[in-house]
Amino acid sequence: MKPKNLIYTFVSYASNFATDWGKGTPVDGIQQTAALAHKYNIPVTWIVNGGSVPIIKDWIKDWHEAYGDDVILQCPMYGQDPRNRKEEFKKLLTKDWDIVKDAFPWVKTKVAARGQISPEIILALEELDFQGVWGYCWEQTWWDGISHRGIPWGFWYVDSNRYKIPHPGKGKIVGCEWTARDFNATYHSGSPCIYSTDPNDVLRAGLCTGENIEYWKKVFDEYLKNTDHNDSVYFLQQQESHEMEYTERFQVFPASHVTECIGMMDLFFQYITQYPITMTTLPEAILKYHDSNPVTASSYILTEDSPIRPDTNEYTLTLGGAPIGPWPETFLYYDNSCQMAFLKGECTPHTLRSYIGKWNMNEEFTETIPQVFITDYQKTEELITLTYEIGYHNPIPFGLTYWDDLTDYELDFCSEEAETKIIQNKVIFLRFSLTGEKKTVHLQLRKRK
Repeated sequence: MKPKNLIYTFVSYASNFATDWGKGTPVDGIQQTAALAHKYNIPVTWIVNGGSVPIIKDWIKDWHEAYGDDVILQCPMYGQDPRNRKEEFKKLLTKDWDIVKDAFPWVKTKVAARGQISPEIILALEELDFQGVWGYCWEQTWWDGISHRGIPWGFWYVDSNRYKIPHPGKGKIVGCEWTARDFNATYHSGSPCIYSTDPNDVLRAGLCTGENIEYWKKVFDEYLKNTDHNDSVYFLQQQESHEMEYTERFQVFPASHVTECIGMMDLFFQYITQYPITMTTLPEAILKYHDSNPVTASSYILTEDSPIRPDTNEYTLTLGGAPIGPWPETFLYYDNSCQMAFLKGECTPHTLRSYIGKWNMNEEFTETIPQVFITDYQKTEELITLTYEIGYHNPIPFGLTYWDDLTDYELDFCSEEAETKIIQNKVIFLRFSLTGEKKTVHLQLRKRK
């Protein structure tokens, strides 16, 4: 493992609300959340708005000096879609950002928070020189009015005209997910809210309690394992401060849930800080992403099933039930052109999503999988050789995998048009594109001497 390659950010809503589920600024929850994170020297990225900044600015200034805390701006709750009202949305956003800039002159990287995202949102943020937007939800549909199935996980450059698709080059806005998900269970179950790192969601699902976070540890360990073959693996975690208090202002969840979440977060922070991972704020991580990546960085994730299962209860049934597997070991991949998933032992993608030429943001970008023939396969004590043949197919990004014990093996030869990567000595991944013509790919691995 390369723990430094795991980029951990902790984000917390600290905004002023006037809703049917709470009114005001959750000062008790903010203090409680800060105390938990700072106990382990974890910097907090606070999601603020114009209403909360005057109330908590002195605290954040102190926490910035002591722990490196930072802020991002909650987009105005101006409907769910400011279509045809972009200029008015920009005025509201600018008004709140001016409050942030005046209170925190050290804030340089402009990042917005928004769950319901649209092309108009991204365009408005670009025009106001924002560099990132937090709030994307990998594989999510319907819940909280968010349907983002088909997007990448982690960090990626957003195409402003196609807000669910990576920019083909270096976009102006880095898209960031809401909170980290269990890769294997989320992909196979289609239930990203259940299998997540959101404290209240996993508590309600019965996956963790204030005394037991074995499920969270397993999820975190999966991310750690994937630092071997990625320059950066992003683990974003979020908890709303208004869900960390039970007062006259906010009673989103029962007081017992607040107590349980405090216990869960305390145990989790204790667990992750034993590793030399990169603890940072979201603005710092986004700035580094801009500096390091000329295009959306490819992500290579090998993930296995967890034996810990959710309960069957009102919460999980409301989400459509809780699929419980077991599910096979799975390799997940994306770049700025596509996203693919491969099941253990299978050479062709189980899911292939192409971003090229896609404009309908109501679809999931899924492509049919072409037939692949293995016309030559040999395995000796020294060599593994394969020849893949693919017939005529419409041009799409594509990839293949070969699963085996690849300990001590290294790439000896592959057709020059294919990129290759060996993942955890379990699978080799070949990434190339189909052009519409027949394709033959030769692969040879040789045992190291």
